[in-house]
Amino acid sequence: MKTIFIVDDNDTNLMMAKTALDGLYKTYALPSAEKMFKLAEKIIPDLILLDVDMPEMDGYEAIKILKSKQDIKDIPVIFLTAKTESEDELEGLSLGAIDYITKPFKPLLLLKRIEVHLLVQEQQKTLQYFNDHLRKALSAYLSDDVVDEIIADPTRLQLGGVKRHMTALFTDIRNFVGIAEPLTPEQLVELLNYYLSVMSDIVLEQKGTIDKYVGDAIVSFFGAPMELSDHALRACNAAIIMKRLEGEINRTIAEKGISPIITRIGINTGEMVVGNMGTAKKMNYTMSGNAVNLAARLEGINKQYRTCVLCSEHTIKETDGKLLSRRLDMIRVVGINEPVRIYEVLETNVDAPPVLHDMVHLFHQALSFFESRRWEEAEKIFYQVLDISPGDGPSLVFLDRCREYRQNPPADDWDGVFNFTEK
Repeated sequence: MKTIFIVDDNDTNLMMAKTALDGLYKTYALPSAEKMFKLAEKIIPDLILLDVDMPEMDGYEAIKILKSKQDIKDIPVIFLTAKTESEDELEGLSLGAIDYITKPFKPLLLLKRIEVHLLVQEQQKTLQYFNDHLRKALSAYLSDDVVDEIIADPTRLQLGGVKRHMTALFTDIRNFVGIAEPLTPEQLVELLNYYLSVMSDIVLEQKGTIDKYVGDAIVSFFGAPMELSDHALRACNAAIIMKRLEGEINRTIAEKGISPIITRIGINTGEMVVGNMGTAKKMNYTMSGNAVNLAARLEGINKQYRTCVLCSEHTIKETDGKLLSRRLDMIRVVGINEPVRIYEVLETNVDAPPVLHDMVHLFHQALSFFESRRWEEAEKIFYQVLDISPGDGPSLVFLDRCREYRQNPPADDWDGVFNFTEK
């Protein structure tokens, strides 16, 4: 049974209202606003009938105080008053009342209006309940801004896809099987939950969307369902932050005797189909297309260059020169005939130390010699890169190629494109 407070300094008015409501609602007759607030400390009503003209504290002042209190501000208030001027009604409604009923009132009309308002309140609570649970479910995969957009427009959750220019990001842990092998199932689950939580939060902070988890891998994209003009830069920033926080993750898991984690990341920008795919009963907000496949391939190709973050030229072109990256090969991957230039993403320009800028400058000099088939000159400069950055993966890869090509040069019609036959 719903609870209603009736607040009026006139005993006759109190009894008339209480008589009309008794049997249908649990009612409390209160002679002043002060008494109302006192009782509200113990009992939260579902609705308040509030008089305007009362000594000490009138109804307008009372509703202002009520709306300022976090625990009771959402209680619906109906003014039940002898003040009949339209200005009085307008003031009462502007202060937050849901209705304004003048005395003398008709009991049946009062009951009907209370019934309607309580029904609306119940529907609002139900809607809020579902919105809260929807928000909780979506927040595991989407940023708060994107969740707000979907709740404001639920049609986004319908089946169907649209073509969208955006950026895909794939991650995977190097040699995860070897890391997981000595762990108990409980330790493995704890490790995955910790790692995926840290990395997923980075995606969400950059306004990305989590597509899915595949074991230790994260599939995500930037630019849907919320359109982002800087989706390529956000994806690269997410990758950079992931690599920064990897050290923190490894320090934490080292205390538990777990081998360090190295994350490989592939990023690509282009036209993709994104939307809810599946059936009406089970759908997944996901992406597809050749541009998506290239991002996935780039994640795996990190192994060939001993790198951690690779992206395509399509992505680099849309980052407004804000990243420090180095140019690598023109490549052709399985399932995609068009060759593409790939880049290693190293840092943001503003955060990269001068020595890293110097290393990239030297590397690009060496790469230019390499692509001009000047193997010996390229080899000398790749060694200079190693002096700055010992163990640099791409430099070691190109040094091996320089030695090989000095002995066995590629054909005269070699176009410099490297074909990868494995996914």
